[in-house]
Amino acid sequence: MNSCPYIEKIIDYRLHRLTDEERSSFETHLDSCPSCRHELAIEMAVEDELAAEFQPGLIEQAVMRRLEIQREKDIRSFWLYSYRIAVLGITAAIAIFVLLPYLLKFPRSYQLDMGKYAVAFRDFFAGLAAIDPIFLFMGFGYFLLITSSIYALAQLRR
Repeated sequence: MNSCPYIEKIIDYRLHRLTDEERSSFETHLDSCPSCRHELAIEMAVEDELAAEFQPGLIEQAVMRRLEIQREKDIRSFWLYSYRIAVLGITAAIAIFVLLPYLLKFPRSYQLDMGKYAVAFRDFFAGLAAIDPIFLFMGFGYFLLITSSIYALAQLRR
């Protein structure tokens, strides 16, 4: 906080309300007081900012630019959403028409025998070892594609 007694006279000085004697003593004080010079500079900057002429149309142009940017974002997000839905649909079709018939080849038993399930899992993993590695990589790729599509859709809902 400034404790200079002349600080209160800055506004009067700017508005030319001081007498000639007060004005000359204040100007003499300004030469020796950096805090008063700083306050005077701030006061002049505020006055200059408030005195700036308002140019009509600048606010409207800024609003229109923001609306255009928002419209472009909406269009991009629409196409991105459509692309993600298409990828999800293709992934679901591949899963249904390629993986489902493969999974339906496994025998189904209606008895609850855990030993049969253990044997089925062992046979399943033994069968995976005999499968061509390219098929395994494709299956892993499908899995990644499905999970990334689900994640992307979840992010879109936020």
